Amino acid sequence: MVDLQIQQQFGRIGLQVTPFQYNVSITPANFEVQQRPAEISLEQPAATIEIDNTPARESLGYYGVVAEQRAFDQEAKSTTDAGISRRVREGEQFADLTKKVSVARIVSQDAEPRQKEVQIGCSQPIRISVTTYSVNYQANIGGVSVDARVGSVHGDLQYGSAQSIMEQNPYIKFHAVGAIYDVQK
Repeated sequence: MVDLQIQQQFGRIGLQVTPFQYNVSITPANFEVQQRPAEISLEQPAATIEIDNTPARESLGYYGVVAEQRAFDQEAKSTTDAGISRRVREGEQFADLTKKVSVARIVSQDAEPRQKEVQIGCSQPIRISVTTYSVNYQANIGGVSVDARVGSVHGDLQYGSAQSIMEQNPYIKFHAVGAIYDVQK
């Protein structure tokens, strides 16, 4: 008896897959704002005050060195003038013999106490002068500076692929096994 053996192998399909690649590079946007404040510088020289109390002090009798020298000079001149006028007056009295005035009387007239004189006067005011200076200023206006850089997105794409390949070929084999003749009977 002949047996028929069938051997069969199914085909097998495989896939060769290359995956796609997608690379993204992102440059972020940059936005910078810088503010410069305004600057103001002020400068004012100090005011000068001059106080001159010399006339007021001199009117009260308090003199400085130069004024004291002037007062001494004036007093010496007036004393000299008074002495000269007294001597002239005495000489004139001695020369006038008609009046018959004694020498003692002429000399004693100058020895008599003088009457005091009281004067009411006003003192000079103190002189005050003020010199002011204007304000010097310098202003630097501030501002805002903006630095803006646009961001970017860059993509790099490589497409993937899928290929089918035959991993195992299909086949069918037939074999006849055994003898055509039956020998046992």
